[in-house]
Amino acid sequence: MAFTFRRFGYLGAFLLVLAALFFVAFGAPPLDSLTGLQLVVFVVAGVFELLGGFGNPIRERVGALRLVGVGHVGLGVSMGLSAASESSLLFQALFGLTGLALVAFGVDYVLGGRYFETPTE
Repeated sequence: MAFTFRRFGYLGAFLLVLAALFFVAFGAPPLDSLTGLQLVVFVVAGVFELLGGFGNPIRERVGALRLVGVGHVGLGVSMGLSAASESSLLFQALFGLTGLALVAFGVDYVLGGRYFETPTE
């Protein structure tokens, strides 16, 4: 079953809602902390996923696959930052490996999607 870019738009919207809920619940963390950096990367990933998922002038100019790829890389980096801030070895391993997998998907999408299944319009 082929999947569409619209799903990534929904993912981006969900990531942005999660970030907004975090801000409401805990306030804005200092940007010089690891949590602040992780949240900034998380929001940027959500924006790129959203831009790649729905039609807009940026998507027409850059390409949906590249935008989604950058979003995946950002989400993977955010997961890696989360793993780095945790003390549990199991958590570090799971989030680190998952983050690396997302980065691999993202890099492949940015380079044109040769190795992983790419979405259809």
